[in-house]
Amino acid sequence: MKRFYLTCTLLLLSGIAHAAGGPLGSNSAPDFLPVDEAFELTATRKDGMVELRWFALPGYYLYRHSLSFEGEGVEAGAAEIPPGLKKHDEYFGDVEVYYGELLVDLPLRGQPQEVRVRVRYQGCADAGLCYPPQKRTLKIPLEG
Repeated sequence: MKRFYLTCTLLLLSGIAHAAGGPLGSNSAPDFLPVDEAFELTATRKDGMVELRWFALPGYYLYRHSLSFEGEGVEAGAAEIPPGLKKHDEYFGDVEVYYGELLVDLPLRGQPQEVRVRVRYQGCADAGLCYPPQKRTLKIPLEG
C-alpha cells in the first residue's frame, strides 16, 4: 500500500512539474546573457567624431542616465545622444531607455593617431536582471 501511495505522489509531482514548464526539481528562472553579449558595443572614427554603437538584444535595454564618455589623450565634446523611450523603472523612477540600436556621436578636438575613449553604461533585462554599471576603454585608430 505504501508503494501505491508513493507511486501516486511521484506521478502527481511529475505532472505538476510538467505543467509548470520543466522537469521535477528544475529551476525555471530565465537564463541571462553575459553583459557583452546582451549589449554589443562598437566604435568607429569618422569626420572628427567617434561613433559609438550599442546593439541591445531583444529583451534588454540601456539607461540613458548611465551613459558617460571621456577622452584619453584627446578632448571629447558633448555627446550627441538621441532621446530614448520613456519607462517607469522600479529602482530609478521615470527614465529614458534604449532598446535595439543606439548610436551616439562623440565630437573630438585634436587628431591623434589613436583615440582612447572611456565609456560607462548600464543596462537591464526585461525579465528582471540589472547588470552592474559597465566601464570600457575603447581604442579607436585613425580612420583610414
